[in-house]
Formats: sequence, structure tokens, C-alpha cells
Amino acid sequence: MPLLALAFLAFIGLGLPDPMPGSLWPELRPFYGVPNAGLGLILAVTAGGYVLAGLFTAQLMRAFGIGWLLVASLAATATAALLQSAAPPFAGFVALAVLAGAGGGAVDSAMNAFAAARFQPRHMNWLHGFWGVGATLGPAIAAALLAVGFGWQAGYLAVGLALAALTLAFFVTRRRWQGEAPEDGASDGPRLNAWTVLRNPLARLQVVIFFLYTGLEAAAGQWAATILTASRGATPAEGAAAAMLFFAALTGGRIGLGFVVDRIGPDLLLRLMAPVAVLAALGFASGLADLPALALLAVALAPVFPTLMARTPARLGGAAAVPAVGLQVSAATLGVAAVPAAMGLAADLGGAGLVPWLLAVLASGVGLLIWRLPVTR
Repeated sequence: MPLLALAFLAFIGLGLPDPMPGSLWPELRPFYGVPNAGLGLILAVTAGGYVLAGLFTAQLMRAFGIGWLLVASLAATATAALLQSAAPPFAGFVALAVLAGAGGGAVDSAMNAFAAARFQPRHMNWLHGFWGVGATLGPAIAAALLAVGFGWQAGYLAVGLALAALTLAFFVTRRRWQGEAPEDGASDGPRLNAWTVLRNPLARLQVVIFFLYTGLEAAAGQWAATILTASRGATPAEGAAAAMLFFAALTGGRIGLGFVVDRIGPDLLLRLMAPVAVLAALGFASGLADLPALALLAVALAPVFPTLMARTPARLGGAAAVPAVGLQVSAATLGVAAVPAAMGLAADLGGAGLVPWLLAVLASGVGLLIWRLPVTR
């Protein structure tokens, strides 16, 4: 099997557990008896595990090889999901989220560095599209199980078993990756560290965009179910299905736009999609055609993360690529933690109906920053 196909499988595994807390929050919250800020706590500690793993991914890749790193990381996410399905006390559930984040963070950092060095923008979009396949399957499984009468625990059990199967697949193929990990330097210049890279204003701008963009994407996906159930009369199963729709549209957008990104030009594509995202977010906030607006928002956001990541070596230089990718993944992880957590506080203070308007404001900010990036072919 080609390494690109194996990378697709890795990102399916990466995406499977990501939306589960948000899509199941209407069931998790009353089960544990915690406020909406509890979802923010789960997402925050998951992000902490992500960041911690990202800090040591390069060293682990050099020590053990990317094959063993992927096996161990997928095993960590599988273990976390299986233990969460046993409905431990809330403190234990939160602790397992750290393990899930660490496993996901190692996969994310290693694969993005690998792909930015070796793949084209279209491949990067498809790679993250397969993350969306996993992120769509997670809520889809949860929604189906809720609809036939199972509890939230069954969703985590199903995801854990799927991740265990992926772990086995990567264990069998682990030697294919040995010697394929990207170097932590570059052939066209000296090695640079993160602090040196951050002296570049363009690098700082990209870091800010990654923070805000992933915060927007995560908040929209994680809070869609709660927005619809708490303020628009949807059932928990319908809310989970809305989260599934968001991630399905995100996936379809990345796969579909991957076929045209190289023709249009990656930077121009991002500029074209930015105002579409703003209009879609405003449509969702106003309650006009909730599901179509949510799906359009996902499609407009779809190319941002993979295309910016793929453009990093060309925009910042080969010597800066690996530390820049690490910074961007870290910023993205912090965005996933901080922005949805802030939305949880806003929901507790002003009601769930406030959240979609905050999403529209955030979409506008991301769009303005994207338009500050230079456009090149």
C-alpha cells in the first residue's frame, strides 16, 4: 500500500474521536451533571495532551521511527476511547481526554511535517479530507446509536474498537515508514528554531490564523449540536446528526477543492472562500436554513488548514518549514482548546443562541487575516 494511502488511514484515526465530546455533549452533560463549561474543560485538557505530544514528536520520531510512533499514538487514542466508554467518574473521563490528545497530537505533528515536505497542496487537502472522514464517522456512529436507543457510552465503545483495528493495521505496516520521517532541518539552509522563525512577521501572521481558524472550526463542529438542541428545538439525535453534517461537508470540501486548488492557486482559493465563510456563518447565526448554512460554512472553511500548511515551505523557506509547522500545529491546538471553551462560558452566561453570532464574528476576523497573506502562484 502506498505511503499516501497509509497517511489517509492515519488521519481517519485522528479524526474519529475529535468531535465526540461535542456531538454527545447533550447526553454527557446531564449524565455527569456539569455545566456547559465542562465541555470546554474536556477540550482544553485534550489540547494540553496535543501540545505536550507535539513538543516531543521530533525526538520520538528520531528515536523510534514514525511507524512505531503512529502505532503507539493510535493505541493511546484507542485506549482512551475504550476506557471512556466505561463511564468513569468525570475526573477520570477528563484524565483520559489527556491521553487521547497526546495520541492525536503525535499523529498530527508527525504527519503534517511529513506531508508539507513531500506532498502537493491537493494531497494535503485530501489528507485532511480523510481526517474529516474520521470526524464524520464519529458523530455518525454516535447519532445512529442514540437513535436506536443506546447511550453515549456505545458511541465511545464503537470508536475505540475502530481505533484498535487501525492500531493493528499500522502495527503490521510499521516497517514501511522506517527511514521516511522528514528531517528536522533543510537542505537549502541552516536549521532554525521556533523562536528564530517567529521573528518573521509572515510566520507570526500564519500562527495567528491557525489559532483563530481551528478555534472557529472546532467551535462550529463541537457546539452545533448544543446550539440546535438548546435554542432551536432539535432532539439530541438531530443535534448529533448536525455535527455529522458539518464534518461531512468539511470532508467533502477538502476532497473536492483538492482537485482545483493547484489550478486556481492555493492563495487565491483561500481569498475566494473567506467571504463565503462569513456569509454562511451569518446565515447560521440568523437561523435561516440552519443545516444548509452550517454545511456551506464547513465547505468554505475546508481548504484553510491544509492549504496554509502545504504552503509553509514555499512561503517561509525550507529551513524554517519544520519548526514553522510545529508552531502552527501548536497554535491550532491551542485554538481548538481556547475558542470552544470561551464559547462554553458565553453559552452559560448568555445562552446557546449567542454562540452562532460569535462564530460569525470569528469568521470575519479569519477572513480579514487571510486577505493579508500575499498571493502567489
